[in-house]
Amino acid sequence: MASIGRYSVTRHRKKGQKMTRAKSCIVGLALSCTACFHSPPNYPGAGGNNLDPAEYAAARCPNLSGRYEGMGELIEGDATAKQGERNWRLSNVFPFRDTRQLKDVLATSQSSDARYLSLIYAKVRMRERLVTLDLQYEGGRSIEYVSSFENKGRFVCTGENGIISWGGSSDGGRSEFGPNRSDSVVTLYLDPSGNLIFERGMQVHMSLRLGAIPVGTAKYFAIYRFKRLPESMK
Repeated sequence: MASIGRYSVTRHRKKGQKMTRAKSCIVGLALSCTACFHSPPNYPGAGGNNLDPAEYAAARCPNLSGRYEGMGELIEGDATAKQGERNWRLSNVFPFRDTRQLKDVLATSQSSDARYLSLIYAKVRMRERLVTLDLQYEGGRSIEYVSSFENKGRFVCTGENGIISWGGSSDGGRSEFGPNRSDSVVTLYLDPSGNLIFERGMQVHMSLRLGAIPVGTAKYFAIYRFKRLPESMK
């Protein structure tokens, strides 16, 4: 019985030591990160060195009108984009005005067996801050809808030869270490050859559960090129 008692005490002492070491590691990590900071947000209207929507309220938007390939190719990006997102649909480039419009586009893009149809090409007609998109899918399916950049407080145009950019932040994310928050930015413009360029970036700001201490920011980005097609293409 004495040996059993000694074993029980030893086992619980070791368990307590392990828990103490684990807590010490967490505390040590927290203390070591007291000098860690989250990267500043990088979307228009977020302050700092970001674009100020008020300064560009009177600026015109670049005219992105044209006929483009329906799938953009990745020309630069992080490891995640290079491994699993080497192409991007043009239907996911321009903002949707509401959930109904998004659902209509998704319904058109899927076959009866829920397979995504190839987006052959897209025709973009832009007038001021309104964009009419005509998407042509395999099998003769198509849909036309209007996207809007009319909200000058969100969508920033920097001039006829400039860019269109917008973004925002969100809370509520979580990892095994603690709460996260994120911000994202999107930018559209034409390259010297008239191709449509779509840039997207996201920052995930991570914090420890203990004290919500910031432990750094993970950054993701990707740049896609949608090749311009001849207007006479059928």
